[in-house]
Amino acid sequence: PGRVPRTKEVILTNDLIDAARPGEEVEVTGVFAHSYDYYLTQKSGFPVFQTHILANHVRRKEDASAAANLTEQDVAEIMELARDPNIGERIVNSIAPSIYGHKHVKMALAMSLFGGVPKNIDDKHRVRGDVNCLLLGDPGTAKSQMLKYAEQTAPRAVYST
Repeated sequence: PGRVPRTKEVILTNDLIDAARPGEEVEVTGVFAHSYDYYLTQKSGFPVFQTHILANHVRRKEDASAAANLTEQDVAEIMELARDPNIGERIVNSIAPSIYGHKHVKMALAMSLFGGVPKNIDDKHRVRGDVNCLLLGDPGTAKSQMLKYAEQTAPRAVYST
């Protein structure tokens, strides 16, 4: 939070391919390499090189909100909330409480925050359980504010406009 994202293309091969997911902070060990870009060189008139990292090792940084960090008291509170028959409505009402109405949008955001279930079809084809949410509507209807609220709530959320 509060910093400009810096990016560098990282090439993952073999067993490193599923080592991390979008939105996770990682530490990458690898070879910093470059490749000659013929088309940009022809266009600009001087040699252009693109840089990337050939990854040898990827380590995910531990998430402060990971389930492994839950105390017994946290688990007990979650189980108590799970018994509440109105928990769905309570969750929807807690999303962007400063924005009035839009219950259907808030419900969609709540569902996307809890995520989907990954599927492994016949051990051949894997479908990620990640949920994407696109909000369309008239200007001034608090779409961006609700998405920003969801982004700040979820540790791995990626907000893009």
